[in-house]
Amino acid sequence: MRGSLASRRYAKSLLTLALDKGVDKEIFADMQLVATTVSDNVELRSLLKSPIVKSDKKNEILNTIFGSKVNPLTTSFIKMVAENGRENILGMIANSFIQAHKEHNNIAMIEVTSAIALDQVQKDKILKLVASHGVANAEMTEKIDPSLMGGFIVRFGDQQIDASILKRFNNLKQELVNN
Repeated sequence: MRGSLASRRYAKSLLTLALDKGVDKEIFADMQLVATTVSDNVELRSLLKSPIVKSDKKNEILNTIFGSKVNPLTTSFIKMVAENGRENILGMIANSFIQAHKEHNNIAMIEVTSAIALDQVQKDKILKLVASHGVANAEMTEKIDPSLMGGFIVRFGDQQIDASILKRFNNLKQELVNN
């Protein structure tokens, strides 16, 4: 929990600085790269969490990985995080930055769970459905759950739209039990 609070604070500071310098989109792309790299690389995560490896060595490794690929502000930020001994939460900071950037730009995250992969026409219809519920600017993530049998479930904010066949079957079952 403490890492979560610290990661949000670091992310908020980086976002403020990036907005002041007018490089928020570049830093957003950099933080996506950092989040993906840390998430996908077990060895890197272990290294960042290791109390045996010194912070300066971790900083050197992080600079080797990201130095030439990211904005100088990102490089300086990663160095500062490592110098403060917080490199173990670098992935959390990157994810917190991504979330804060999306919130700043009023981009709502919606999660769509369906029985099969959706085509673009279906995705567009779901985005229109969500827009009718007051979410104008949305970014969609998809999950596949064959147990739904058909249809979809959309989650955004604290709302959920369940248009799945499984839900309809369960409603019908409940009706039959009650009658």
